[in-house]
Amino acid sequence: MPLSRELKKLGYRIYVPDLPGFGQNPMVGKSLNLVDYAIFVERYLKQNKLTKAVIIGHSFGGRVAVKMAAAKNGNLAALVLTGTPGFLPVPKIKVLFFMFLAKIGGLFFSLPIINRLDSVMKKILYKTAGASDFYHTKENMRQTFKNIVREELSLCLKKINIPTLLLWGRDDGIVPLSVASKMLKTISSAELQIIDEARHGVPWTRPEEFSRQVDRFLKKHA
Repeated sequence: MPLSRELKKLGYRIYVPDLPGFGQNPMVGKSLNLVDYAIFVERYLKQNKLTKAVIIGHSFGGRVAVKMAAAKNGNLAALVLTGTPGFLPVPKIKVLFFMFLAKIGGLFFSLPIINRLDSVMKKILYKTAGASDFYHTKENMRQTFKNIVREELSLCLKKINIPTLLLWGRDDGIVPLSVASKMLKTISSAELQIIDEARHGVPWTRPEEFSRQVDRFLKKHA
């Protein structure tokens, strides 16, 4: 991973666990929620004897990190969040509309004449809804995905009291900058830094700048 390499160059010890259902870690036989993922990461930290860790959480992983930081168990020294939907990035009415549209679409796609266009049309539908990740998620992970994105995090954000860096791509179209600005006002110990000409995948597309910002932040709060 490019970001890991850049951070290692700066002298940091890096751990990159695969969460259940991601990478090389298979999904368990049931749907999960944020608490389940937080417990998984806590166990990972203990197994590797890591204390006062700094977690960098991107998107889905950022929500897990928020849940952990809110628990105030003492294992975390600082937090870096990027592209993390701490607040719902689109109005609820839009989410409900697309959920309804998806249900109606399911009935529509079941028609014999339309059936062979199922995958193509669904891909267009989810892309229009801004939910391409959901489209690419395997069936046994979709309920978990729903559980994660539906959980309200505003109270968790208010409980975070460790140094927190919100590091955003200015052109993030999935979790817009307005969400980061709202999180900045909610987390008492947060600061916001923006990387220009970067989108949702800024840790991968701009790893050098991203790592420099993380290094600056951690030295400031060491």
